[in-house]
Amino acid sequence: MQVEKDALRTLELVATERGQAGLAAEAREACSALANRRFNVAVVGQFKRGKSTLINALLSREVLPADVAPVTTAITVVEHGRSERAVVRFEDGREEEIAVEHVRLLVSEEENPGNRKGVRIVRIELPSPFLSSGMRLVDTPGVGSVFETNAEVTRSFLPRIDVAVVVLGSDPPISGEELALVRSVAPGVGHLYFVLNKTDLVSEPTRVKAEAFTHRVLADALGADPGPLVSASALTALRTGSDPGVATLFHNLSELAAGRGFELARASAARAARCVAAHLLQQLALERAGLLAPSEELDRKITAFRDAMRDIDDLALAAKARTKAALSYDWNDWETQKETFLAEARRELLAGLEGELSRADSVSSRGIREAAKNQARLYSRRRVEAWQEHAAAELRRLREGWLLTTSDGTNRLIDRVAEAASDAFGIPVARFEPEILEVDVRPAAFEFYEHVLFLDPQALLGPLVDVLSGRDAVARRAAARAARLADEWLQRNLYEVDQTMIHWLDTLSRQFEEAMRARLDTVQREVIEAVAAGRRRREQGEAAVKRQLDELDRQRSLVLQASTPRSGA
Repeated sequence: MQVEKDALRTLELVATERGQAGLAAEAREACSALANRRFNVAVVGQFKRGKSTLINALLSREVLPADVAPVTTAITVVEHGRSERAVVRFEDGREEEIAVEHVRLLVSEEENPGNRKGVRIVRIELPSPFLSSGMRLVDTPGVGSVFETNAEVTRSFLPRIDVAVVVLGSDPPISGEELALVRSVAPGVGHLYFVLNKTDLVSEPTRVKAEAFTHRVLADALGADPGPLVSASALTALRTGSDPGVATLFHNLSELAAGRGFELARASAARAARCVAAHLLQQLALERAGLLAPSEELDRKITAFRDAMRDIDDLALAAKARTKAALSYDWNDWETQKETFLAEARRELLAGLEGELSRADSVSSRGIREAAKNQARLYSRRRVEAWQEHAAAELRRLREGWLLTTSDGTNRLIDRVAEAASDAFGIPVARFEPEILEVDVRPAAFEFYEHVLFLDPQALLGPLVDVLSGRDAVARRAAARAARLADEWLQRNLYEVDQTMIHWLDTLSRQFEEAMRARLDTVQREVIEAVAAGRRRREQGEAAVKRQLDELDRQRSLVLQASTPRSGA
């Protein structure tokens, strides 16, 4: 254990020397965790699967905020402590102690939108027997929400996960984004648990089907049996103190901590050391390139890289065209679905109106007309809501497919950027992590539009004609007028659904293209700025260059030693 402690202390020293306060704090925190034999059990998954609620259920108290809207914006760690307190670490390395009840102000999207307050991690200490074995529960922002910064925070924490609890659901079952997350997490963790949460919201047949489907998809993705899936209701456990699924997960995690806690703590420290070292080594390599290359040669290298980027930009245009084609939608098929839906709705409406009016208690003509209108309003609203749910499901399906298509194209281009950087500067530039792009497009909101038919002569003459007619004739005319009114409502609302979908899909397509371009620009800028740091040092003269090269060699030697700590002790 001493070997890992020494490695982390060395990395903290080098990070501090290089002005990397965030990396230094990360190494220092990992060293403290090792001293207390702590390891990270990260609860991950798509937004609104109930990750924060599950942690609260395991702790038998509401510690973390869990609301209707996506709330978690920063990594939150809950660990054992002698007293109850919370410590927040900011991106600049500052730390500040706060009351546990104030954690919401820093980790919720409502109080800290887009993590504007620059929170890197919040650590909560509780005198909980469940955590006394060294297990630390880590709450992560959900992937797949409308907040890209939240998903990025989760992706950046993946290398620090020792044990993963992947929270899924039954309705809808596992998504493409969740499957991508599982593939990212699985290779680096020794233990992986899967929880199907919110089983209280679905029927038993739905839960059984979802469990079988999820098990099959996970087995295909992992190439091995994922083991039993735990079906649970974290909210039920939190409210009543009892849920079989939460109890099973509690037991499994407790046994793991008791049997393999020390081993997991050492592995966690080694993983943290490799993660910090990787960041430092790349900075050192790029700065060295900027120091050693003569100005003319460095200019040529930068020019070569920019030329390669122009070629990649041409590829990006082609990829953009392919992506745009992939992001198109077959409106003819949608129109056919809509016409079928309307035809069925009209038939059901007329039959339902006539049947309802024949059983109406009212005998007055006015009462029959009002009953018909109210029935038309109720029926059309119900049918419109069904169509809106169908449209929302279609948009979710399209978004998931488009997201994977765009992300795949972007990641292939980013691989080309890494190759161009390696070729231009003659050093092995670390591959950029593949990622799932995210865009800030909120779910489409559908409304029910209700208005009356204007200038309908039958609506004006109907009461006069009804005076001279029998009850059955009045009912038939009332049903026909109500059917026309309901049909108008149906057509108007389905038209508004189409307009909402067109606008939403246009926005989604545009923002996916913008996200692709922004990601490429960011990667290019990261490479150029790293090389520029060495160039600025060279402008201070040859003596300054030599001193800095010696310093880089010393730091690199220390980092290499620390990144491969020997086993033992």
